Amino acid sequence: MRATNSSIVIAISMLALTSLSACSIISPRSGSSKPEIRDVPFQARDRSELTPRKRVMVLPFIDNGTQRTDKAKTAARDAFIRALRKTDDFVIVANTDFPKDIATYLKNGEYDLESMAKIGSGMGLNAILEGRIIEVRAKRIGDAVGLVRQVRAKIDATVQLRMVSTSNNHIVMNETRQASVEDGTTRIAERAFSDRFLEEDPYLIEQVITEAFKTTIPKIVQNVDKLTWQGRVALVKGERIYLNAGRLSGLQIGDILKVTEEGEDVYDPDSGALVGRVPGRLKGTVEVVSYFGKDGAVSIVHSGSGFRENDHVELY
Repeated sequence: MRATNSSIVIAISMLALTSLSACSIISPRSGSSKPEIRDVPFQARDRSELTPRKRVMVLPFIDNGTQRTDKAKTAARDAFIRALRKTDDFVIVANTDFPKDIATYLKNGEYDLESMAKIGSGMGLNAILEGRIIEVRAKRIGDAVGLVRQVRAKIDATVQLRMVSTSNNHIVMNETRQASVEDGTTRIAERAFSDRFLEEDPYLIEQVITEAFKTTIPKIVQNVDKLTWQGRVALVKGERIYLNAGRLSGLQIGDILKVTEEGEDVYDPDSGALVGRVPGRLKGTVEVVSYFGKDGAVSIVHSGSGFRENDHVELY
């Protein structure tokens, strides 16, 4: 019995040694490394062949209806911006980022887009958009009886959209569109009988303006897509070059960008009109290595030297 027990112990010991040896054979070799995984946030481009999102600014809407409150054009602009964002082609830059008072550029019922484009170029904008409510008309279709009335209305709108390219200060889009919608709104007592109040209803305005601008979205995408994406060097600190565009703009970790100095405007000698901007001297390239802030990127020198703040950056 003892011999048998000893045999069992020896067998178990040998089996354990065999298992340990097998484990050592299949275990990873010391010093082996896993492939590097770089986390690219969902806001970045899905495919490397796509260009970054273009940076655009939508100015406060202009309303030709002097009797309407600001609620109408505010609702219209908000709806328009939401429609632009759904395309996933743009970064909408806030009006508060513009370095000067936007109201000072409103002259004779429209913005001086050409002058604003020069400043927008320095901000890394690709285009500036101006929306205008030319006319809104509402007509009651029927009333409900009672203190609180559900009013059915038909509302028509005529709108205009202008867009300027910051690369050459030219108006690249000028469209006038019309739309009609039928919808309901709740009014109290006698206010339900006034068409003017229907024309100021933010909900109705949002519906008809959204419909009116809906057909302009593909044209906006088409025109902006023709513009070359550009960003700016925001800060140079040692070997790090900080850019004013990052993950929201769609820059990828590993993107190579070429850096050029400020270009020069060329004017027609006869008419004095701006022909375009000549690209500046190529200084070199940088590589995106990480992000910072809401929409900034950190890059390192890939080639060249002499990088400065406000230098242009484009995909290489």
